[in-house]
Amino acid sequence: MTDQSSPNSVHHLEPARKAWVEAMALLLRHKYLILLTSIAVTIVTIVYMFFIAKVWFKAEANIVPARKQGGLFDNITAGISSTIKDLGLTQLAGKNKSDGVYSPLAIVGSRTVGEQMVRDYDLVKVYETENVDDAIKEFGEHTSVAVLEEGNIGVSFEDTDPKRAAQVANRLVGMLNEVNSKLANDEAKFNRSYIETRYGKMIADLDSSEKALGAYQRKYGVYELKTQAAAQLSVLSTLEQQRYLSEIQLASAVQLYGAESPEANTMRTQMGELGKKLEDLRTGMDQNAKSYFPAMNVMPDVALDYLRLTREVEIQSKLKAFMLPSYEQAKMDENKQSLSFIMLDSAQVPFRKTRPKRSVAVLIAFFGSIVLTSLAVIAATRIGEARERFRHDRKILGV
Repeated sequence: MTDQSSPNSVHHLEPARKAWVEAMALLLRHKYLILLTSIAVTIVTIVYMFFIAKVWFKAEANIVPARKQGGLFDNITAGISSTIKDLGLTQLAGKNKSDGVYSPLAIVGSRTVGEQMVRDYDLVKVYETENVDDAIKEFGEHTSVAVLEEGNIGVSFEDTDPKRAAQVANRLVGMLNEVNSKLANDEAKFNRSYIETRYGKMIADLDSSEKALGAYQRKYGVYELKTQAAAQLSVLSTLEQQRYLSEIQLASAVQLYGAESPEANTMRTQMGELGKKLEDLRTGMDQNAKSYFPAMNVMPDVALDYLRLTREVEIQSKLKAFMLPSYEQAKMDENKQSLSFIMLDSAQVPFRKTRPKRSVAVLIAFFGSIVLTSLAVIAATRIGEARERFRHDRKILGV
């Protein structure tokens, strides 16, 4: 282990110790300059902070989003509203919109609110700016919106006038509700226009489907397909049974009375009539039955087309029942005034300033001036010594 008190170690630390001693000696030689400079800077800071600098007061209003009161229409239209929003038709406020409330930060930072507040409180004159745009920019620098730990929202404003600070903070809450209502109404108007267009097309489609179904029913005599098909099959079954019985009776008459007997001829005539009746029902040629029985040879196609037409009518009818409440809700929302935020605590006139922190500024000025003046003295001395060495070296070299 190297002995820290050895001559080599002392010799190694000697330049650092020498520089430290020289720096301290230099600062002690200029202690009055450093002290007077620091006192002067501190006095200037005190004068500026206590007599020149503006004193700012901050007022804060505490608000929470209003709970959405769901009604009959709200429950019915929840599905279509979600669908419309998924299509991007209601994203006027960005991703921070939820439960019908737009982002308070986006609203407070908007030009609409800033311009209104500048006009209401004559902030161009207050801020001594050249135009409204500069006043809006400075207004934004003194306005803040923050979500607190409990979930409520703090809307704050700072001003040199404590009364105006409280007035502006409370007015900002009112502007939040006004702008939210306007945006919600604009959104409802857009949704109403969209739903109205879609509703009109749906009504036209429903009317077309109903007319097509009616024409098809008149053409083929189909009014209740299942009932009619069951009745037709029942008739066909009865006729088939009667023809089968006639065949048996014909065979019996031939055996008992002969093939050319009146009884046999009667049974043959009856069988012919039954066969013709069955064929007419299958081909749709029966003049008495075709008005209410579709022909059996076209029954599959008729049934398929009939089902398609009735399905289209049912779909359009369900769409009508689904969209009508949404349409009525959109018309109601278009002119509805809603309260988006509820004031928990209104902004009160502040009695304590928020800035500047005078004591902190004075302490920083005092100790900061000591440090900076000391560094300036050391730097100036080192620069002077470097110049002296440079002149000395030039003299020796004869340059």
